[in-house]
Amino acid sequence: MTFIRPRPVAWLFFLAAFGTTIALGTWQVKRMEWKEGLIAEIESAKEQPPVTTIPTDTVELASKNFYPVKASGTWIGDREFHVSPRFFNGKLGYFVITPLALADGRTLLVNRGWIPAALKNPKSRPETHVRGRATLTGLLRVGDDRNGLTPENSPDKNIWFGRDAALMGEYAELPNTIPAMLDIVGEQDAQNLPVPSDGTIRLRNDHLSYIITWYGIALGILAIFLIYHRKKR
Repeated sequence: MTFIRPRPVAWLFFLAAFGTTIALGTWQVKRMEWKEGLIAEIESAKEQPPVTTIPTDTVELASKNFYPVKASGTWIGDREFHVSPRFFNGKLGYFVITPLALADGRTLLVNRGWIPAALKNPKSRPETHVRGRATLTGLLRVGDDRNGLTPENSPDKNIWFGRDAALMGEYAELPNTIPAMLDIVGEQDAQNLPVPSDGTIRLRNDHLSYIITWYGIALGILAIFLIYHRKKR
């Protein structure tokens, strides 16, 4: 089988399209490796013994991401933050974040769980108000869970779109807010609000399908290019 010499414009379009799809496929391979590593890290962290003292060093704190935590303190029950949009059984609502004053003078923000959107106002659910001392168990979550599509917060409406612990603490003038959150883990019952996390960290891992798609497109581009420039007898 012989081929005719492609024109420069044909070479240009071929190399641009083929190179782009190969690059995108390779990037998805790296993303899949990173995602699989993160999933393994999460599963390993959840099997570690509970952290009883939350690190003050930010690097050490980040190394405890997803670790079980046991923390004691006093509720600052007159203040709560609402993170949206969050869903439970397909129903829109908020995560309720309540500050906990630790004995060392720091403030730990606690994600107590989900409430329906209709009950955003704390006065509509007095049974969820907390006070006094508490000992809590859950998972430590470090980071704000933001990406390029995350909207800006609306602190004046008490609507937050990420786990912005430091910003929440600054806005509410809470002392020494830890840049992390504790997610309460417990039994999920919509009749008992807030509904806590079940301890499952859900991460989408669709990268294999993207890899197949991009490399498949690259193969198609190559096949079309070769067929078009095959010398006809």
